[in-house]
Amino acid sequence: MDVASQLTPLVAYKLVTYTFGSLLHLFLMVLILGQRRLGRLEWLLFWLMAGLFMWNSGNLLALNVGLFYGVGPAILEAVARLIPLLGLVLVAPLTVAVHTEYARQFRPPALFYRLVTALFCLPVTAVPWAIGNVLGHLGWDAVRALYPLARPLVVWLVAALGIGAAFNLSFRRSSDEPHRAKFHARLAGLQISLGLGLVVAYLARPLPASGLGGYFPTTLALLGAIPSTLLAHAVLRYNLLDLRLQRNVTYSVVAIFAVLLYVNVIRRVSGLLELHNILPSAATEAVMIFILVVFLEPVKKVIDRVLYASFISEVQPVQRLVAEIQERAKQTGDVKALKRFVEGRAPSELRLGRVTLRLVGGWPDGLAASGRAEQSTVEKLTSTSSFDSWTSSSSTFSPSIQNPKSEIQNVPARTFPVRRGDEVLGYLDVVPLPQGFSGDQQGSLQLLADQLAAALELCQLIADKVMLERALAAKERMAFLGEMAARIAHNVKNPLSSMKTVVQLLEEDSTLPPRAREDCRMVTCEIDRLNRNISQMLRYAKPARDTDRSVDLAAVVVRTLALSRAEAERRLVTFEFHGSGPCPVAGGEEAVSDILSNLVVNALEASPPRTTVSVRLARAECSLGQVALSVENQGPGIPPELSDKIFQPFFTTRPGGTGLGLAIVSRRAEEIGSLVECLSPIGPKGGTRFVVRFHAAA
Repeated sequence: MDVASQLTPLVAYKLVTYTFGSLLHLFLMVLILGQRRLGRLEWLLFWLMAGLFMWNSGNLLALNVGLFYGVGPAILEAVARLIPLLGLVLVAPLTVAVHTEYARQFRPPALFYRLVTALFCLPVTAVPWAIGNVLGHLGWDAVRALYPLARPLVVWLVAALGIGAAFNLSFRRSSDEPHRAKFHARLAGLQISLGLGLVVAYLARPLPASGLGGYFPTTLALLGAIPSTLLAHAVLRYNLLDLRLQRNVTYSVVAIFAVLLYVNVIRRVSGLLELHNILPSAATEAVMIFILVVFLEPVKKVIDRVLYASFISEVQPVQRLVAEIQERAKQTGDVKALKRFVEGRAPSELRLGRVTLRLVGGWPDGLAASGRAEQSTVEKLTSTSSFDSWTSSSSTFSPSIQNPKSEIQNVPARTFPVRRGDEVLGYLDVVPLPQGFSGDQQGSLQLLADQLAAALELCQLIADKVMLERALAAKERMAFLGEMAARIAHNVKNPLSSMKTVVQLLEEDSTLPPRAREDCRMVTCEIDRLNRNISQMLRYAKPARDTDRSVDLAAVVVRTLALSRAEAERRLVTFEFHGSGPCPVAGGEEAVSDILSNLVVNALEASPPRTTVSVRLARAECSLGQVALSVENQGPGIPPELSDKIFQPFFTTRPGGTGLGLAIVSRRAEEIGSLVECLSPIGPKGGTRFVVRFHAAA
């Protein structure tokens, strides 16, 4: 409700002040409305900015009406008075409401906050009377028309500033982040300064006869825009209130406002120079436009630097995250651990609600040991909410939300494919915070999805390399074991043969008593057992020969069953063989014979008396290039907890066993490229079936 009849330095100062205030608060209104989802706090802040915009723009309109018309039309005078009055009325209660709502981020809502907000809303009931009094006396000065309520209005505003300062001092003590604490401290200092300035300007002195006063009240109006300036800086720099800003939109709005402001300056300066007969307005406008063209290149360079800095600030978090992902992939080679790391780290770095990495197809588990080593670290990231980890890991002003999961569930997710060329390796499912996605975030997530493909490939390469190293190490160990077994066979079997010969000669000596001859037979049996164990170890250690040749599997089965028939009769076990005719398979006779003989021996040892051991050849799979051989017994079966250990060397549950029978089966099958499966139990009474899938010979 400021007025002016001629352009003086004071009026120019007022024009600059109200123009700056109008553009600043309009800019903040645009930023807030640019969000996809606005909460209660954001709406209250928007209306507070709208009230301050109305106050500044209304006074700017009143000044321009006075400068242009002197005494303007009644409708224009009414609008110029009504807009700042409504804005000023909104400022006091909304200032308190914004602070009480913001306080809920630090402590649970209290009844005291609601009472304070309601108390500051009570004076709004006098607004209709104030509007009627101001609009009913358009010939009077605005302050004079509002005189009965002018001082109470200032007291109301000073009290709101005092409440806001008290809240900000409390926020400063409650904040753990230095940036946020500094922000609240500065805001409290400005509110206290504004309150004291209003007391000095309008309560300790008589009210001005016209307008809002001289330089000191105008300086207070300019000072009133500084809190909003701090708010804009915190929103742009530290993402205050978790507002999702798109930098390109922000800079576009700033550029538009700057152009409008410069056009207004051109008009003002040209009018002032023409009024004093210095230069015509057309010449002044041409000169100022030429000045703009001259400074276009420096301004462009400044804009380029700003945009580059903005780009770096947006890309830097995703670059840091990608570097951590690549380092984690190098250290572990574990896809599962990498998946947990991405899902735990990405929300905190990129300010998201939830991230899920879905992999397509089969991926190796990588290094299980490394995955377990990293699991504790990753669980620390995933056990806390992404909001808490964001607040603790980054220097932001965003307050922690009390129940983020309930808000995140209502936000739609977006999917970013993880591609390797034309192949899709997986999908990155991203749920944003309640405010939604920004354009910068979408670009960062697309870059992250592109880099994840390289990290996944790195994990696969490391896992393949480790598997190859383990296979080579296992082959080296087996070669060493074979060499050691050969030495044992040479150093032990020959003495055992000599001992057996001597004991057999003693056994045939008729002069020995029967007890001694019985002991000789027992020693002979033990020597034979030692020979078998040594031979079995040697067979396991040495690779099979002639594995590139084909062999008739049916003939090997018949020969093996014939050799084992005596042992089967001793155990009261019968054989059944289903399959006849030649059945050539790849792998060589030695390997196939070792597989079949060990499976048959294992089945005999597991079979109770008067049961059957069945051997079957499945020729139906010959069309697929495979022949399935199954050896089935009716024993008690294998416990589930032991099913993963039966093929390990030296693992046995039978007293006196070496634990090498099934290990030889697994080793020979691996050498010739066959597969071995164990099914147990196969019926309600137990039973075990071993199935070996051989490659059919051409």
